[in-house]
Amino acid sequence: MQIDTHAANFVFDQLNDLLDQLDDEQYQAALPVFSGATIGKHVRHIIEFFSCVHQACSSGSISYDDRPRDEQLETQRWKARRHLEDLRQALARLEDRSLMLKGNLCPLDPLGSWEMGTSALREFYYAVEHAIHHMAIIKMGLLSAYPQVQIPEGFGVAPSTLRHERQVQLQ
Repeated sequence: MQIDTHAANFVFDQLNDLLDQLDDEQYQAALPVFSGATIGKHVRHIIEFFSCVHQACSSGSISYDDRPRDEQLETQRWKARRHLEDLRQALARLEDRSLMLKGNLCPLDPLGSWEMGTSALREFYYAVEHAIHHMAIIKMGLLSAYPQVQIPEGFGVAPSTLRHERQVQLQ
C-alpha cells in the first residue's frame, strides 16, 4: 500500500514558506526562548526524522537515536530547502511495510536499548506529528524574536485541530 504523503507536503510547504522569509542570521540565531537553540536546529531535526522514515523503507529498521546529525542543515537554509524537496520526491514513492524500531529512552544507560515492531505508515505518521510539534516550538521563537515574520496559517497546529476549527466555523 502506498502511503498518502499530503500531510508531509503540507509541512514541507509551510517550512519552505518560513525559510523564504528568514535570512541566514535569523535561521542561525541562538534564541533565549529555545534555551540557546536555533530555528535551524529545529528544522534539521524535522528533516532528519523524515529522512529516517525514508531510509527505513530500504533497510527494514529505524532508529531516531542513531540518525546522522547534519549540522549544515541547521546553518544553511538552501541546504534545508533542497533536503525538503528531495524528501518530498522520495516520500511520494513510500510504500507501507513492516519495520523494526530500535531505541533507547534511558539517557544514562547505554544498555537500555530495545526493539519493537512497527510499520512505515506508523513511523510516517509519527514524523508528521513530531514535525508539527517542533513547528509549534518554532512559532514561539518567531513570535518572540521575529514578530514581523508572516507565519503560515496552520503552522505548528495539529491537523485534527485545524479540522475541528474549520468545522466550528461552519456551524
